[in-house]
Amino acid sequence: MIWRKFKEEILQLTRTQRIFIFCAMVCGFCITADYGIVRPVSNSIFMTEHGSDIFPYAWLAIVPLNFLLVELYNRFLSRLGVQRMFITIILCIAVVNTFCAIFMTKIPFLAFFFYVWKEIYIMLLFQQLWSVIHSTIQMGQAKLLYGLVFAFGGIGGIVGSILPGFFAISMGTPNLVFASLPLFTILTFSFTYMLRHSSVSKEETAQKPIRNFWQGVGAIRNSKYLSFILIIVVLMQVATTLIYYQFNAMLESSIPEQDIRTEYSGKVFAIINLMTVIFQVFGSFLFLHFFGLKRSHLLLPLILCFNALGSLVIPSFAMISVAFITIKAFDFSLFGVLKEMLYIPLKQEEKFQAKSIIDVFAYRSSKAIAAALILILQFLGFVKLIDCMTWGSLILLVTWAIVVYKMFQLKEETPEIEKAPTE
Repeated sequence: MIWRKFKEEILQLTRTQRIFIFCAMVCGFCITADYGIVRPVSNSIFMTEHGSDIFPYAWLAIVPLNFLLVELYNRFLSRLGVQRMFITIILCIAVVNTFCAIFMTKIPFLAFFFYVWKEIYIMLLFQQLWSVIHSTIQMGQAKLLYGLVFAFGGIGGIVGSILPGFFAISMGTPNLVFASLPLFTILTFSFTYMLRHSSVSKEETAQKPIRNFWQGVGAIRNSKYLSFILIIVVLMQVATTLIYYQFNAMLESSIPEQDIRTEYSGKVFAIINLMTVIFQVFGSFLFLHFFGLKRSHLLLPLILCFNALGSLVIPSFAMISVAFITIKAFDFSLFGVLKEMLYIPLKQEEKFQAKSIIDVFAYRSSKAIAAALILILQFLGFVKLIDCMTWGSLILLVTWAIVVYKMFQLKEETPEIEKAPTE
């Protein structure tokens, strides 16, 4: 019955809609394939040059660079338009990545910068892609099509992870970054073609633009609905970052050699992307089909609580790896689909610019909150730091479930939230 419904919904799409979805899938594939390459590369070189103890300082450094890039994005989007803004970002990424690939093993600061840079530029690319998708796809189509776009992106992550997972030793870790350049070319053409078949127009993006960072913050502050989305994103990312730190600390102590560590990280992220695809193809559609948006949002943090409990019971490198794989797979799949569906009832300027503050600035800057917690625990001299972070993740996940419950409870009482779909 589910397969028949899936087939019927695909056949109901017009030719323009099918072209749009195909291009969106290719864009998602290219972005996650690039991330599959640069993430294990940047992690491994960072640990070689600075050590895992410096990760919290890198996460703190994300905040000012994040602020600068989001501010520039919001200021220039209304002037350049969606297409020219995207091409400008792609060119900047290509130039910076090439420079870092050549010099970051010679200049230690570049290893630090590249780690921070890749965390932000990936989110900027996803922000623009999903803003166009939200402006074109209707809620009735989102349950099916969002999962398809995310799933194809997951496949891109698997393909991208093959390089660092199996060729880091033969090619050398820094040289893997050059493999992203062809992906950026395909991404640019696909995004341009997708935009031609979207519902986004120059007139719409020019209406009431949010011209700077603080106007975007004001838009979030004045909308209870956006505020709830912001809190949910922050809680999820802080919990994920605490587990990520545990994984990196154990990875550094267990595998000291750079290229071997890159290959292990590449294989871990390949598994994450494989699980992501499975969750996106089957999990998101089944979750939404059987539970609806509201209950799906409630179930997700509760499921992840069991993941955190497993790390407390068996605090080994293997179990921490499993915990990290699980929470990242959910982050890239079910959480991504469910979160993106919350943006559908928003206005055009909110989808493009206020959303950028949540999904780019807040999403990445949440790591700074996690970094502050880690540094405080280190300063206070906690011996079992790994266990403390696991308990912290557990508390954050429970708080996330409570916030989701409150958000949907207030739906009937608050005009902004009333627009949000629940089923």
